[in-house]
Amino acid sequence: MYNEAAALNGFKDASIMKVDPYESDTFQEEMEETWLGLKPLYEQLHAYVRSKLHGFYGEDIVKNSGPLPAHLLGNMWAQSWSNIADILKPYPNKPSINVTGEMIKQGWTPTKMFQKADDFFQSMGLDKMPDKFWSGSILEKPADGRELTCHASAWDFYNGEDFRIKQCTRVNQEDFVTVNHEMGHIQYYLQYKNQSYFYRSGANPGFH
Repeated sequence: MYNEAAALNGFKDASIMKVDPYESDTFQEEMEETWLGLKPLYEQLHAYVRSKLHGFYGEDIVKNSGPLPAHLLGNMWAQSWSNIADILKPYPNKPSINVTGEMIKQGWTPTKMFQKADDFFQSMGLDKMPDKFWSGSILEKPADGRELTCHASAWDFYNGEDFRIKQCTRVNQEDFVTVNHEMGHIQYYLQYKNQSYFYRSGANPGFH
């Protein structure tokens, strides 16, 4: 069906339509070259992680070869391995670079995490978050029992003044990274706000 849609839009197939926004006739070749350069390192890292998980869970759950069981990686989308750092640390007796403990020690709140992200973007000369962002956003899971999809997201209401984030923020390093990611989206929205609707998105999907 994807190929049919591509053909209706004048493309040879879906693969060509998918890379069209990058505006490069050699995009696929460039990505192949990049991947081949990274592949040896990635394979070594992958094997290291598999070996650590094998040692932790045993042969019945993690084999010595093949793919990693995605449900063991500590991330719903298997995007990263940071949540299993306690298993993967090559030098477990060395000080941790995870800042979660220090954030809690200093009494950080979800709001402070967003304020710090705002300070970071302002330090680069970008815009301050407008007042409506702070009054309209949901930065913590509501305590009143409302059902809420907790996957973090940033929203542009296309009126030039209302930009919000919805995130059930926890005080930890992983969510602090997500906070900065979502605030990055809002910064894009702020820069695009005076543009036509057609130009209120990234130059290509890589800008996500």
